[in-house]
Amino acid sequence: MIHWLYLPHLETAGDEAILEGIEATHAIRARRLRIDDSVCVFDGIGRTAAARISEVTQRPLQVHLVIDHHEHWPSPTTRIHLISALPKGDRQATMLDMATQLGMTDYTPLRCDRSVSQARVQAYDRWRRVLIESCKQSHRPWLPVLYPPVDLKEWIGQCTGTNAVNVIADKRGATGGPAIESCLLNTEHVCLVVGPEGGFSDPERERLDEAKFEMLSLGDGVLRVETAAVALIAFAGRVLVSTGSPP
Repeated sequence: MIHWLYLPHLETAGDEAILEGIEATHAIRARRLRIDDSVCVFDGIGRTAAARISEVTQRPLQVHLVIDHHEHWPSPTTRIHLISALPKGDRQATMLDMATQLGMTDYTPLRCDRSVSQARVQAYDRWRRVLIESCKQSHRPWLPVLYPPVDLKEWIGQCTGTNAVNVIADKRGATGGPAIESCLLNTEHVCLVVGPEGGFSDPERERLDEAKFEMLSLGDGVLRVETAAVALIAFAGRVLVSTGSPP
């Protein structure tokens, strides 16, 4: 298996490049790659290139690459935008990791009346690192886009006039989802919304009812935020793949 490594500014890298810092450590210490091993480098905005390790230097650790065969991949046919309340602690990283592997293209933290965790500016660098590692794992050339936090009322207002299909994870929703699957046909933008584990408040439910979004039940149990998010993305991804619009 060819290992993927992250190399920003790949377009201007030329025929040679150097990996440093986290990526160099990952290549040599974690993946145990050596001179003459083949890798794939990607920049997160659709560019990949075949490369070969030509030299490894220490102190500081650097991995020298010879680059060949550039390729540019079109952006995903359908945007899968996850808008979710934040899970507690490290479960947020787990959610972003799994969601990216399943095809999430955009992520927005959602502030709700019953939210117990809030997005902090310093968390975004860590989240971006999670996205990079997940793209390396799943061989996805496009990094998901991270957006600033938004509250539910504000997000509903932003949806006005857009062509996005909005699906809300809710126990009161449809269980089979055939109507929702029909809505996903030929769409170019899907918004998947997951509230906090305490559920949406009554005022929030009223706003969602007024907006007439699609409601989808994910089962009888009370799911954690990250579980619901992954289940929702897996559902949307399956439908999109079956209709010829893979994420």
